[in-house]
Amino acid sequence: MSMRPVFAALVAAAAIGLAPLPVAAQTQGLPATSFNVVGSIGNLSMYLNREVPFWNETVPKESGGAIKVQLKSFTELGLKGPEIFRLISSGTLQFATTVLNYNSGEVPMNEAADLVGLVGSVEELQKAADVLRPSYAKFLEEKHGLKLLGFGTYQAQVIYCRDAFTNVADLRGRKVRASGASQQAFVSHIGGSPITIAFAEVQPALASGVIDCAITGALSGYRSKWHESAKFISPMPINFGLAAHLANLAWWKTLDPKVQAFLETHVRKLEDSIFEQAKTETQTGIDCNTGSASCKEGKPAAMKLVAVTPADEALRKDALVKAIMPGFAQRCGADCVANWNATIGKSLGLKMGQ
Repeated sequence: MSMRPVFAALVAAAAIGLAPLPVAAQTQGLPATSFNVVGSIGNLSMYLNREVPFWNETVPKESGGAIKVQLKSFTELGLKGPEIFRLISSGTLQFATTVLNYNSGEVPMNEAADLVGLVGSVEELQKAADVLRPSYAKFLEEKHGLKLLGFGTYQAQVIYCRDAFTNVADLRGRKVRASGASQQAFVSHIGGSPITIAFAEVQPALASGVIDCAITGALSGYRSKWHESAKFISPMPINFGLAAHLANLAWWKTLDPKVQAFLETHVRKLEDSIFEQAKTETQTGIDCNTGSASCKEGKPAAMKLVAVTPADEALRKDALVKAIMPGFAQRCGADCVANWNATIGKSLGLKMGQ
């Protein structure tokens, strides 16, 4: 993999690990510690409004200056996204935030709480993730050498299209950018052609007609100017874009226990603040994409809102039962399915077969 200079510098810095800080910095009883963090998509609110102030302001302040972090978003480093999970696992990266469905094809468990059609709100997603947390954390440690510190999420993932449609079934025959295995299964179930494209490359693909439609967060797409090429939007939540804050386990074990406890406590607070932010962002994104005067994020766009119909809701439920859950079960295997049934399935009154 070719690395841009800034990424090469970041990886080289990972070898430094702990850096000395003045004694005055240790007022919290924490040893001087420095490390690198790769954040999420650099122009979106999870990174700008939550990760940046957390790592650059909250952590140094709350640690009395003992903990210092070098933070860069993965897009700023020239990465595409799917490789991040592997780079943390291998130890190339010390700590990173990554969208879990980017790797759901190779690691099906990553999509367990965020399957298409499984939940209908950010609040429901957070509950599902919390129920899964203990067994998922154990899975990551044992199978991938990763320490789970917390979750995060984008707002509802919705459908953007270049050309008119009146309901989701109209996407039959269209090329649709889908992120993750269950989004791809959903697109296939409704008769579309799922296309895998990195987030940063979607806007030009829409503009050139390489793809007809694409799925992403309501506000994420607005901030990335998808509305310049996509003129129609459905607000139906496909899924939500669950993310995780992960550390390389071997590196994590080298940290002082006091630093570990500090990070565990504060990253969970970061998780809560990200979920709280996401609760309002679906409507904000829809408002900004469709020209509402209530848009405070920038100049309102002029997309046409395609109202969700009962047929759309029925199609999403049908996809969950006939395509999403069976496909996940096949990819994930018997032990994974048993765990899903005992955690998320039990909490939602659903049962997956294997």
